[in-house]
Amino acid sequence: MENSKDLMINTLNLQKTTRVPVALHWWGVYKYEALGLDYKKDAWKEGEKLSEVYVKFYEKFKPDWFHLHIGTPKYFKDSEIINKNGKSYLKISDKFRGLKKEDKYFSSNSSEDEEIIDFPDYLLSSRCSKPKVDLSSIKKIDDFIKRYIHMSAQEITEMGYTDHITQIVSKYGRDVFLAVHIPSAICEIFDPTTGYLGFEQGLISFYDYPKEMKYFLERCYKEQLEWAKAYTKAGVHSFIISESYISSDLANPEIYRKFMKDIHKEYFTEIKNHGLIPICMFWGDAVPLLSDYIETNVMAIMFEESKKGFNLDIQKIRESADNRICVFGNLDSVYLLREGSTEEIKNEVIRQAEGARYNFIISNGSPVTPDTPERNVKCLISTGKELKWH
Repeated sequence: MENSKDLMINTLNLQKTTRVPVALHWWGVYKYEALGLDYKKDAWKEGEKLSEVYVKFYEKFKPDWFHLHIGTPKYFKDSEIINKNGKSYLKISDKFRGLKKEDKYFSSNSSEDEEIIDFPDYLLSSRCSKPKVDLSSIKKIDDFIKRYIHMSAQEITEMGYTDHITQIVSKYGRDVFLAVHIPSAICEIFDPTTGYLGFEQGLISFYDYPKEMKYFLERCYKEQLEWAKAYTKAGVHSFIISESYISSDLANPEIYRKFMKDIHKEYFTEIKNHGLIPICMFWGDAVPLLSDYIETNVMAIMFEESKKGFNLDIQKIRESADNRICVFGNLDSVYLLREGSTEEIKNEVIRQAEGARYNFIISNGSPVTPDTPERNVKCLISTGKELKWH
């Protein structure tokens, strides 16, 4: 009989399986709440302690995968959350200050205690104070990448960003599908808080510096492959990126086709070459670009729920995608999973899976939100696991 790992891998390869796999979207803060933890304090743990959170959450709900975050650096060990003038700061142990200064992800070139800006990406204040990239020359782009972005796979591993995976791989790697989900290069460029350009300037740069912008994008996605190499070595099965900020509800679809489509083709191909299954979470209105996304060599697409004026009916998306690619479900995480009844959740899970031809994975459209009843999460998972392919 197929285990969860087999179910996920076979489905992602568009092969028939004994039942529909269930991949709960648990990339976020709910995993702390569900375990009685305070994410504002308990998220700031080094890898080994972070892995305990994932393991306990998995054992509580038993989805068909581990939906893992980017990880945490070693200098989180023995750190403390302290309050100063109404703000939270991460106080680093003196023995790790040198290591922290070398980090280019959570903290950029700083050995000091820093204000915590935002939990979802564990952002520290130095990351917000980085200068923006200067697109006026290729040399300036290269210099920016060298100083503020580049970390080799070995450096990523030595910094501790894969430490949360080791324990999980050892215990579950043969039976459960393990996927790491990180922000894409576009997210790092366009993020309004920490982006290398920011949202507005990023969109403007497509017109003001088209050649340089294409080069910068190519370089940033190449840099991200170092993270894929590190996770490959750690033993996960899949590499997921969140692609945002240039969806069709925010930017002309031709921007994606002109600047990003070819980059994605090479990028996802390289992920496969590293031995990982490439998956992409396309936030926003994905329908106008669905055919383009399918042509990028990605093996599966995750969609958010319908919102913000666009409709992402998963059955229509599946019909359009046919058997060309695997599709994740997008059950509404707020109005249904958090606020709905178990009967409503059960009906929607069944509705979304109806008519699928071995190319569908049950999921919710965005991370499980705080205050979601455990019974609703368990209903989503148990209902999905009962479904057999016709």
